[in-house]
Amino acid sequence: MQSRTLSLAQAYRQVASDFAACTGGANKVLLIDIGGLGDVVHSLPAMWAVRQEYPRAELHCIVRAPWISLLSLTPWIDHVWPYCGKSKSLLAEDWRMAARIRAQDYDVAINLMGSNRSCIIGRVSGARRRLGRKPMEIERRGWRWLNTEVMEYPFLEEPMYLQKWKCVQSAGFTTPQPVFNLVNNAAAERWTPELEGLEAQRYIHISPYTSGTHRELAPAQMLQVLIRLRESFPHYRLVISCSGDPRECAAAARLLDALPFTPWRVFRGTLDAAQLLMLIRRAALHLSGDTGSMHLAWLAGTPSISWFYRNAQLGQWAPRGIQHALVLSKSPPCDYLRGIATDEIVLQAQRLLETGNCAERVVAIQNRW
Repeated sequence: MQSRTLSLAQAYRQVASDFAACTGGANKVLLIDIGGLGDVVHSLPAMWAVRQEYPRAELHCIVRAPWISLLSLTPWIDHVWPYCGKSKSLLAEDWRMAARIRAQDYDVAINLMGSNRSCIIGRVSGARRRLGRKPMEIERRGWRWLNTEVMEYPFLEEPMYLQKWKCVQSAGFTTPQPVFNLVNNAAAERWTPELEGLEAQRYIHISPYTSGTHRELAPAQMLQVLIRLRESFPHYRLVISCSGDPRECAAAARLLDALPFTPWRVFRGTLDAAQLLMLIRRAALHLSGDTGSMHLAWLAGTPSISWFYRNAQLGQWAPRGIQHALVLSKSPPCDYLRGIATDEIVLQAQRLLETGNCAERVVAIQNRW
């Protein structure tokens, strides 16, 4: 039994540093990242590094359907496939997607996640060389048998975008530094009449909701935060957004009913990821929990305040830099995130609004756009 366990644990091949050179003649390459919006944001430097090593190849990418619009800002990716799978079972849509992908005749598939499902996508793509990341979670075992080569890099110690970028560097996809390389003119095409009239630097954007209430402030505290922001910063308008998820929309309706004023703009599931990025980029300040909009604020270089539970994964996902403030809870969240002072949020908002046009913000934007 012990020898069998060892053989299973060793049933993969560590990627060699010449992987990119050896596969440089590839005609079609598939990038796979079917995680959340933050995962896709943090994958951009790794994707750009892959693009540099395959300048003549047709580069495709598969991401979850709601995030496709973000990759409209990366015209250096030739085609984006929408992934719609939601349940833990393989649905009919998964099989139809598998058939369409397999028909593309990929030479290389690069899995930037390491989840079982992303490994399956790599395998059914039919690519002869399948490169994937070894995951942190031991229960995810698809990477052992479904990849031909595996990238391994420590979790927790560095921001996720650096982890993914250094993973592909180990396979020979080398760039001097992480580059996000989003294209502004493509973004302008996604600006809709619904977003007209937004004045740069004159509004505060708030995303009250996340994928689960354990990452959110309690409704009563969120209400108080909005009231305090309006009282403390009367020269700034308030803009609130949430996804189209029924729970979030219902929570937003209750919040708006309880507010003693009407926010300047409210977007309830009407913006795609690229439009949300543009909205946040023009804001003077962004506030949210650990959710996709937090990563968009970091990507845009917009000053932000994020509330978190202090845990081991904080360093991977929390925005870094003096223009980003973290307010942390030491209490493990249950129903909502507890132990965060509203006064601290307002104090950090004052600091960031006073320094929001600092040189670091300009540099952050230039490095990404």
